[in-house]
Amino acid sequence: EQGGIFEQSVTPPISMTTTYLASLHDQGYVYARDTQPIRTRCEKLISELEGGTAVLYASGLAATFATLFHLQPSRVGVRGGYHGTHNVLALMRDKHQVVIQDIDDEVGEGDVIWLESPRNPMCEVYDVKHYASRARAVGAKVVVDATMAPPPLQKLIPLGADVVVHSATKYYAGHSDVLAGVAIAADDSVGAALLSERSALGSPPGGLETWLLLRSMRTMDMRVKRQSESATKVVAWLNSESGGRTLGVEIVHHPSISSRDDHKVAIAQMPGGCGGVFSIELDSEDAAKKFPGKLKLFRDATSLGGVESLAEWRRKYDSGVPAGLVRMSIGLEDPDDIIQDIEQALKAVRSA
Repeated sequence: EQGGIFEQSVTPPISMTTTYLASLHDQGYVYARDTQPIRTRCEKLISELEGGTAVLYASGLAATFATLFHLQPSRVGVRGGYHGTHNVLALMRDKHQVVIQDIDDEVGEGDVIWLESPRNPMCEVYDVKHYASRARAVGAKVVVDATMAPPPLQKLIPLGADVVVHSATKYYAGHSDVLAGVAIAADDSVGAALLSERSALGSPPGGLETWLLLRSMRTMDMRVKRQSESATKVVAWLNSESGGRTLGVEIVHHPSISSRDDHKVAIAQMPGGCGGVFSIELDSEDAAKKFPGKLKLFRDATSLGGVESLAEWRRKYDSGVPAGLVRMSIGLEDPDDIIQDIEQALKAVRSA
């Protein structure tokens, strides 16, 4: 109720009910699969933050599927990226004969260019303005998975993205305790359609997950900026001849590295920072397998964006990446402590 205890609570109460009294039906609350006060509040905040209309889902892949289901493309241009997205696209190909092609292949009306920027796990950055202009000229749509660089690092709706999706499990939630996803539509009518279709698909997040997500957003700006700044400092050490290069690090993947082809695009498109995730390629597969287990501050686990630092031998989960690649997600630990930990782990691997 406007002005009531819900609105005046410093921390909003957790809304766990699945159904509402008939007296609330004219306010839009009938059944929790459709609408829920805490979810509506969270979606409003994300909408204002991203500059579009946000719809929450039970996971990032639920948001991905819902977006593709709504757009109904005949062709989807995609290049590498998260293997879960490719699993969804494989379903679309096998069940609905959707053609999967590269992002630079020809597109036409109703087709989708699916960008992941930065792209998992090597952090490539794609020029969203360029692809949005190209798509708009022929009636195609651009969807950007921005999971690895949410606001405050970048905002992609103003740059021409038709829909931005996030695995909100990652930076939005930020504590490795929430499974959620979100799609943000530039067009309000698309957002309204996604909301309506979500009810039919049965894929909203639960009340507790939404409350935890709302809790996490209060510190999101500070967390994400700190993680990006720390990662950039760690990357500089790893990429230096006096640092990681002397300890078996052959390649470092992060948009902050000035020699990369996408560095200028990253600086322009990501004014808030280049992100808290990077990957390194070690000089052997054996070293990459052992390295996460030698770290002391990091957890050897998949995922990213949490307050704790994570490292994983990525080949364990994604057969399409180089055998020596380790993906690292920087948390809120002191960056100097992180560097010391990485240094001792690299030395331990080399002496093993």
